[in-house]
Amino acid sequence: MLNFKNLYLFFLVLLASAEIKAHDIKPIFNSANIKEAKVKAGQEGKLIFIDFYADWCMPCQWMDKTTFKDEEVAHILSEHYVSLKANIDDESGYDLKNAYDIKYLPTMLIFNSEGRLLDRVEQSLTPKKLIALLNKYNEPANKAIMKHDINTAPDLHHPRLADASESMKSMNDDFKKHFDDKASGKTYRLQLGVFERYQGAQEMVQSLKQLFTEPITVSNEFKEGKPLYKVRIGQFETWDEAQVFKNSIKSDFNMEGLIL
Repeated sequence: MLNFKNLYLFFLVLLASAEIKAHDIKPIFNSANIKEAKVKAGQEGKLIFIDFYADWCMPCQWMDKTTFKDEEVAHILSEHYVSLKANIDDESGYDLKNAYDIKYLPTMLIFNSEGRLLDRVEQSLTPKKLIALLNKYNEPANKAIMKHDINTAPDLHHPRLADASESMKSMNDDFKKHFDDKASGKTYRLQLGVFERYQGAQEMVQSLKQLFTEPITVSNEFKEGKPLYKVRIGQFETWDEAQVFKNSIKSDFNMEGLIL
């Protein structure tokens, strides 16, 4: 049997091994910008993975807590992909969102090492499903090493986008389904988001629809001459019912709401 001293040394070795292993784990997502990611993928013969998200997107939060913490997912993305996260509420992420016509969150794009779009997924994925997707494209034919001139990189190609006015009209029609939908009688609702662009409100509506069956509405108000779009959910007959729902969203999704 191990005496106390030997047992103590055993745990010290075990702890040191765990720390070394933790340091060996590479981060999944790179902090490099998209241009640097293209160069890196071409030089190293890797694919490119982009995860579009927003801080208010609940399915995105779920993937961060589960899918992207899976060890096999982390290994595949670190070893075979140059992986980026694009926050659509940031300037660079918003520009990239527009370039690839991102309308739903989460959306994941996969490119080969030449910058050619291979797949587009517009839904949250479990670790098992994402592993299958990543392995599907992790083939030598998609990972050719590219040679570029200094400070140059291939463009990320994408299918020709539809006419901008038609795309905007389609988004606007979908948005109006929820716009200022008034309920009869006195009701309480939970306000979950306020946006300066109605596209942002629409994206939150789509995210909420994946998780809840409660009615979702969007109100349009003006502040200092600028429009504000407020996303609200539920039609509760009492304040107490709204409070219970608010507590549930906070507990399950870490989202703050305002009862109105």
